[in-house]
Amino acid sequence: MSDIAQLRAQRFKESETKRFGLELRKMRKDHEQQFNLEVKKHDKQITRLKKDFSTEVNSLENELEQKLVTIREKQKDTVTSERKRLQEEIDNLKLAHQDRVAELQESQDNQINEMISSHKETLANAQEKYKQEKMKWDS
Repeated sequence: MSDIAQLRAQRFKESETKRFGLELRKMRKDHEQQFNLEVKKHDKQITRLKKDFSTEVNSLENELEQKLVTIREKQKDTVTSERKRLQEEIDNLKLAHQDRVAELQESQDNQINEMISSHKETLANAQEKYKQEKMKWDS
């Protein structure tokens, strides 16, 4: 009986070893499947996050581009209005300068005319005095 018990024990041991081996393989296969499912799930999640991030980046780029276009248009309008204002200032300064030059020229012309008339009067007076003195000496 001891041989039979030993055989039975040995068969039991072998069957238990086989059963444990099968169970272990089954568990490994199940864990590998679960692992692969989790990897796929996380890969999909990463892909979705990358896509969302890319979409958000594109959206922000578009928004910033639109803001940049708006700012450039405002800047262009500002530069145009400032150039127009500067041109008006330059035109006003030129007119003021021309007016000042004309005023000075008129003033100087008047001074010259006054000097000429004063000179003519002085010459006329001197000529009159000369004639009077000559008449005195001649008489």
